[in-house]
Amino acid sequence: MKTISLSVIFLLMANSSFSQSFEEIHFPDITTTISSSRSANFLDVNNDGLDDIFFTNGLSTGEKNMLYINNGDGTFTTVTDNDIVEHSIRAVGASFADVDNDGDNDAYVVTWGANGQSKRNYFYRNNGNGSFTFEENVAPNLTYSETSAWIDANNDGYLDLYVTNSAAALRNLYFENQKDGTFLQKTNLAITNEQKPSRSADWVDYDNDGDNDLFVTNEGNNRNTLYRNDGNGQFTQIADNAIVLDIRDSMGSSWADVNNDGDFDLLVTNSNQANQLFINDGNGNFTEKKDSAIAAEITNSFGSVFADFDNDGDLDLFIANSYSDNHFLNSVFINDGKGNFTKDTESELANNVGWTYSAAFGDYNNDGWLDVILANNQNEAQTNSVFKNTGSGKNWTKVRLSGTNSNKSAIGAILKLTTMIDGKTITQTRKIESASGYCSQNSLTAHFGLDSAIQIQKLEIKWPSGLTEVFDNVSVNSVNHLTEGTGTMNVSDSKTHSIRIYPNPVKEILFIDLKDNVLNENNKLDISDSSGKLIRTENLKSKTENKISLKHIPKGVYFYQISNDKQNIKSGKIIKD
Repeated sequence: MKTISLSVIFLLMANSSFSQSFEEIHFPDITTTISSSRSANFLDVNNDGLDDIFFTNGLSTGEKNMLYINNGDGTFTTVTDNDIVEHSIRAVGASFADVDNDGDNDAYVVTWGANGQSKRNYFYRNNGNGSFTFEENVAPNLTYSETSAWIDANNDGYLDLYVTNSAAALRNLYFENQKDGTFLQKTNLAITNEQKPSRSADWVDYDNDGDNDLFVTNEGNNRNTLYRNDGNGQFTQIADNAIVLDIRDSMGSSWADVNNDGDFDLLVTNSNQANQLFINDGNGNFTEKKDSAIAAEITNSFGSVFADFDNDGDLDLFIANSYSDNHFLNSVFINDGKGNFTKDTESELANNVGWTYSAAFGDYNNDGWLDVILANNQNEAQTNSVFKNTGSGKNWTKVRLSGTNSNKSAIGAILKLTTMIDGKTITQTRKIESASGYCSQNSLTAHFGLDSAIQIQKLEIKWPSGLTEVFDNVSVNSVNHLTEGTGTMNVSDSKTHSIRIYPNPVKEILFIDLKDNVLNENNKLDISDSSGKLIRTENLKSKTENKISLKHIPKGVYFYQISNDKQNIKSGKIIKD
């Protein structure tokens, strides 16, 4: 390994119309190595609380991927002697997550195997210190893959994997985590049936029903694809939603709550066509915002990321443009808080010329202002880029999650933070995700801009397990480490049902009456201790009176959740006397 020193070059003065600015930062190796980079991943790989940098390379064979460890002092160390940077492959997308729940982020790197080269994907298991070991037999399929995305699709506490393919009439791939370090390929699902040139995939609860659905972008003048998660391990393709009606040449997509109304809106990036912004009505119905500045230009767009650049309490947008006879600038759009975007034309980031495949946001210097990395490609003989956010004067908070019943890295968690900004109560929504846009992965630490707010009213977290908790001790201008099961249970989960749970406090026998006709026959009760550890599961077979013996459970505070294969029905607190 070798340590990189930092040198800063100010290329442009900050402009007065843009409330904060970016400065391009030059690091030896990171920004001096000419490469054909594809994926940009900006996340902590060695559990030191600092966002590290990973780029894939792969226009031609012979290029190795690149990993840079954040030293916490404004320098990075280039990793040169590890499996994850040893293979000379045609790498495209990469996605990091803790797939074995051992407390560190593992990596899956996909390749596009043209000309007989590298026709397999690569799984690297994290050794716990930011070094990785290649595992030969994990998901070794011959592929023409573009991207991958992790999610706990079957809600068993372990992350499953979806992989897109874009050539040779290959179907997309889905691997179910077997919880023993291995994966089982599933081929009998709707999400693995279609043969389209798929570029990217995003997992998102688009219809607010409590489970993760799947959206896939397709190039070559095809319709994009939406799959609704039916909650029982099966998916249904939705063909009549506005977001899948157009025939497009789509490269990527990003989901975010752009107007702070509590649901996820959609951006689709297209090749040599206008990009598209769709606004969600909260029930999974979308309206295309054709008059948005985002849709005003014909570009060749790939990666996209939403982030609060200026810490004013709403999500701004960066779009990466590449591969064209024209020398497109990348696109930066500033949100007014209502989902209306204005194109920034003066900041240094907005005037960065070149061909960029993807981008990712993180906070490499932990100052609360999001920095950005750009994966650039060889056709312009470019190096990759790092832009430091030099904003100041506004507050922020960051949240790092650790799952217990959920997957350890909390992929799929939804965070809703409420605070008062400029005299108005604002609730911002974020989600923890392993992929966003084409070949992009942002930091797994959730970031919220707070503007002038000095106090957070509450933070509600809906964990992938279905548990919803409220945390009221979230600090401003700091990183908050929150563990599943340590907050206050939110008893207003899902719909209101006629359920009696008594007595509470309870000594030995807990009675549960299910009197709601909408409940099906597969209801269950989960009981967790105060740390979030699941200690008891009972099937609720009766709709009248279920008797649950708690005789052998020690005295203390416990949390319960009643659910079925369709929804989380009710949750709350039990006191055992």
